[in-house]
Amino acid sequence: MHVVVTGMGVVSPIGTGVEQFWSAAIKGVSGIDKIQSFDSSKLSSKIAGEVKQFDPKEFLTPKYIDQMDRFTQFALHAANQAIEDAGGLDCYSPHRIAVVLGSGMGGFSTFESSALRRFQDRSIPPFTVPRIMANSAGAWIATKYGFKGVNLTCSTACSSGANAIGMGLDLLRSGRADTVIVGGAEACVLPLTMKGFEVLHALSTGFNDQPQYASRPFANGRDGFIMGEGAGVLVLEEQSNAEGRGAKTYAKLAGYGCACDATHIVAPDMVGQVAAMQTALQDASVKPDSVDYINAHATSTPLGDIIETRAIKHLFAEHASRLSISATKSMIGHSIGASAAIGAIATIQTLRTQMIHPTINLVEPDPDCDLDYTANQAVERKVDTAMCNAFGFGGNNVSIVFTNL
Repeated sequence: MHVVVTGMGVVSPIGTGVEQFWSAAIKGVSGIDKIQSFDSSKLSSKIAGEVKQFDPKEFLTPKYIDQMDRFTQFALHAANQAIEDAGGLDCYSPHRIAVVLGSGMGGFSTFESSALRRFQDRSIPPFTVPRIMANSAGAWIATKYGFKGVNLTCSTACSSGANAIGMGLDLLRSGRADTVIVGGAEACVLPLTMKGFEVLHALSTGFNDQPQYASRPFANGRDGFIMGEGAGVLVLEEQSNAEGRGAKTYAKLAGYGCACDATHIVAPDMVGQVAAMQTALQDASVKPDSVDYINAHATSTPLGDIIETRAIKHLFAEHASRLSISATKSMIGHSIGASAAIGAIATIQTLRTQMIHPTINLVEPDPDCDLDYTANQAVERKVDTAMCNAFGFGGNNVSIVFTNL
């Protein structure tokens, strides 16, 4: 069975909609700025990749806005785009349309605001619990469109979106669905979440006055990641079904690999990353030297970027020096459970356009990061096989492989 991508939708700090997002990515536009959604003066990290000019009233009534957390609104907007892009899915039985969404934090903005109200002895909104639920995004997508098939939520920290895509692939291969809406959404640019990552020494704190330069994957002087937010959603179908209904196809989803390194709850581990990438290649029946491009996890943390570089060099050996690599997070920050879904869209766009977006702010590479990271300028290159990496807290490592048809 060949599984293909027939629809895509994205909400990101550098653009909403695939074309706007990709145009900005190719130009190396930074979406990192000083936080506008709350007073960050008491935080050490005062910058983030926020989705600006997002107005849920453009596609939701006030009644439904009251019932949805911001992450759900992102997910639904991206899903609307993807389903429209796929030409609608009316030809499928609603009972055969599945939804698998990933989110690391779920409705955390509702949790934080409601907890604060409760501590102040104020009433909390009646839809507090449904807004907080991590599965609310998938549930609302299903409810809006009447999708009555499998509905799953994956929460594996930063690899949530990638695991959701892989789970969708498995549902199609196993015959449990005819089409699957997959992806990830996150909205945790919030005081508590930011402070939580700050005390882990995970966030950048040295570039508050130069936000656009703060996310610096693989660069000397990087000091942590930048919190981001957004959503990415894909429509997956079996190729013959897609072609039979006349749908356009963007790429083949060829392989999925997931491995827990079982080493440390927050520190990355090379062995687990190698295992995930190797499993994905085996699942796709692709040899390492056939891979042209990797959309790296590349969060801009001092240790994480080195470990991923070592993992790539270990698995790909001499071919590692011939790979093109780039880091979407250099422009949009780290959107946790949405990051791999947005990264997957960037990977597919690379296959479609034969253009590799840059890793911005890579003026002086870390000596331990010595591969081709597409520094600062987009590059045109023939790309037939591409990989997207996502490595999360809890030792959950995921890789997915896309190929041209």
